[in-house]
Amino acid sequence: MAIVKGANVTKYDAGGSGDNVIADGFIKTVEKVWIDTYSVTAAIPTTTSIAIAKVPKGKKLTDVIVYLPVLGGASASLCTVNCGTAATNDITTVGTLGLLLLGGRSGQTFSIATATTLALGPTGALVELGVDSTIYIQLGLPTTITGCTIRTIVKWT
Repeated sequence: MAIVKGANVTKYDAGGSGDNVIADGFIKTVEKVWIDTYSVTAAIPTTTSIAIAKVPKGKKLTDVIVYLPVLGGASASLCTVNCGTAATNDITTVGTLGLLLLGGRSGQTFSIATATTLALGPTGALVELGVDSTIYIQLGLPTTITGCTIRTIVKWT
């Protein structure tokens, strides 16, 4: 069996150089976590952006996790959740940094009739933020349920 090493593992195995930054990665770093909730008190239209975290300038996102309860009652409609650093009225532009959240059920969509956990997609991982940023999510399908809680975790280093 062949074994290959990532850049940071190679440097670590060679004794490192005493620094904690390697090219486009970090080692020996501390991950910060922002945990938040949003209590749904009215149906969420597609034109609503939900602010879920504040991340300082220069930090790299390592994960965004969104725990969505049942949002559509008996409806089996499929919904996309986009994530980005700008509030917008347009679901297609909130993910302008490529921070599309992927669900495990149907690729990039989920049924609003089923509780779902979504996580940061591969194009959003390790995106370095050039300014202090607010992270937003936006649902691509209007919801009907008005009494539940959306839970989120945003991680960065």
